[in-house]
Amino acid sequence: MVVRDFSEADFPAVCGIYLEAKRDELQFEEGDFLITPLDEDAVILAAFKESTVLIFEDGDVLGFAALYKNQLRAMFVRKDGRGKGVGQALLDAACSRGTGEMVLNVARSNMGAQRFYARNGFVTIGEVVKTYNDTAVTYVQMTLASSAGVCIP
Repeated sequence: MVVRDFSEADFPAVCGIYLEAKRDELQFEEGDFLITPLDEDAVILAAFKESTVLIFEDGDVLGFAALYKNQLRAMFVRKDGRGKGVGQALLDAACSRGTGEMVLNVARSNMGAQRFYARNGFVTIGEVVKTYNDTAVTYVQMTLASSAGVCIP
């Protein structure tokens, strides 16, 4: 198993992981969400393309993280890779590449993700409401203040 830089050959696997995990991310939100595939969502795809993308691979691509400057824009893990250290490896790699104070947004209803980030030293600094396919979603803003940019194991 290895965390490495994204290559274009990874894109189909990343799209599949995004579709599955985005659905899971929003599962506790009110209402039904129509999840737009990554390759069909112009805004999310543009953000993805300008990000540094890291891949966790263990024979297959099991997860990815997208980092832009000091912001963790996305981190998604395939269902069969969850609870096996994939997310931790991706977060550690992303934090080691970040500059200064790492920040991220996580759906307020996604308590599992919030606990994961809190275990890694992130603290809540606020909330922001964003829309996903015309539906409002409240996100918790979290930060990790560290001069080294490295998460707490």
